[in-house]
Amino acid sequence: MTDQLKPVDIPTKWPGANARLLGVGVGYGLPVKPLDRLGLFSADDFERFVLEWAHGYLKEKLPGVTDVQQRGGAGDKGRDIVVWFGKPGAPDRFWHLYQCKRYANKIGKGVAFEEIGKVLYFASIGKYTLPKEYWFVTRKGVTGDLQDLVDDPKKLKDELIANWDEYCAEGIAKKTKIKLEGKLLDFVKKADLSIVKVKQPLDILEEHAQTNFHDIVFGKPLIERPPAPAPPSSITEEERTYVQQLFEVISEMISAPVRAEADFAGHSKSATLFERSRITFYSAEGLKRLAHDQMQQVEFFHDLVSQFGDGLYHTYNGPASSGHERLRLTINAAQAQVVSGHVLDPHLKPLDREGICHHLANDGIAKWCQNE
Repeated sequence: MTDQLKPVDIPTKWPGANARLLGVGVGYGLPVKPLDRLGLFSADDFERFVLEWAHGYLKEKLPGVTDVQQRGGAGDKGRDIVVWFGKPGAPDRFWHLYQCKRYANKIGKGVAFEEIGKVLYFASIGKYTLPKEYWFVTRKGVTGDLQDLVDDPKKLKDELIANWDEYCAEGIAKKTKIKLEGKLLDFVKKADLSIVKVKQPLDILEEHAQTNFHDIVFGKPLIERPPAPAPPSSITEEERTYVQQLFEVISEMISAPVRAEADFAGHSKSATLFERSRITFYSAEGLKRLAHDQMQQVEFFHDLVSQFGDGLYHTYNGPASSGHERLRLTINAAQAQVVSGHVLDPHLKPLDREGICHHLANDGIAKWCQNE
């Protein structure tokens, strides 16, 4: 059953994520309710949403799942997202099928009959077994008459058989009309169509809300930013690069070699610069933690550092009388740099701006002591 199937694709990032998260207060209007936003999704948006749901919920949260696969395109034999339960070859292994429809409106029985007919046909000729559950997943739900049929499996089967020629016969295989007769008819009559279910939009939203993608898609007020972490008593490995640059700056300041804090302990100006630099570095780390923990996108912080790097380029690469002067000029420029519209801008503090300069040094982008 693995033909034409592949591991579920990684969902792409949403455009306009900043606007979704910032919402009211920065000119983007009132937040849109998740159910309303889901109904407004384009086909591409809904596909991205479904992949997020498959990755974050079906694969990670649904009990007993061993594998999640998606259709391979043409020749998928009526399968969209396939969820396996049990190890390959196990006698009790079974699967669920999630048929994700991206239509502009609610889907009705015509669309549903064709999709159900495909699965019944390919199961009848041994391409795969019937799934234990067959779910329709849509962005606007299904019509009332289709829901009535799903709620009454016998009536669903009777109507499917009665309307096979209209909805199924020519929609299963290209250039071939699949007649409902012989072994196929016997198979359909014996099939248990109670497996057919509808994933209601509110239900899929609730499941999507259990993933790390949900806040980015639908927006959510961020809780108050927690205090920035205090610098640890000892220099960590993650700090080595910018700390080494500070040692070079301080070495110029005191006209003596600096390899450790003890080398400038008696110089109050240098000791204060070093202590403050570590405080601001970790203040920016607090912003990074906000992006990671509450937005599930640490990339927002990296993007912010990159924007500062671009804006400060001519400052940290410009002429300066000393490394300390270049650092001071860069920090002053960082305090004035405009990053309005960035998702982290409302949470940006002066200490963060200064700390970002040290992040630039830590990333090897800015260098304070340069040979002119």
